[in-house]
Amino acid sequence: MKSTITMTPWKFDEQMIMFPLVLLVIICSHPTVNGFEVFLINNLGGNTNLAVHCFSPQVKDLGSRVILPGDDFHWEFGINIGTTAEYECDMGYGNKQKRFLVFAERRDALRCGNQKCYWRVDRDGLYLYIKEVDDYQKQFSW
Repeated sequence: MKSTITMTPWKFDEQMIMFPLVLLVIICSHPTVNGFEVFLINNLGGNTNLAVHCFSPQVKDLGSRVILPGDDFHWEFGINIGTTAEYECDMGYGNKQKRFLVFAERRDALRCGNQKCYWRVDRDGLYLYIKEVDDYQKQFSW
């Protein structure tokens, strides 16, 4: 007795090819997964200006500037797939100067509300608006 094996031809399904292609096009055309915005608000009071120089070791230098009392400096950035983002700022007023890590994705992505991080710079330190508690909380001292 001879056994025969019957092979059915493979049926091409356009959806099997189209879904991965569409997904690849979307990922390649929009490599930024999350967009964030960081605000530095000068709350030093009086006529005290705040000198800042912000930069990202991985991305770019945002330059130096002076934030007038009551004003803010802010910037937007995206985080690409497979990367993380950090931004540091050298800040100073009067005889106080210090470097602060004002954005670290792992630390701040969830605690900043609506992907916006609001830093209030006071004479005793930096306060971050924490969405979960709906208030500013001190994070750093001078």
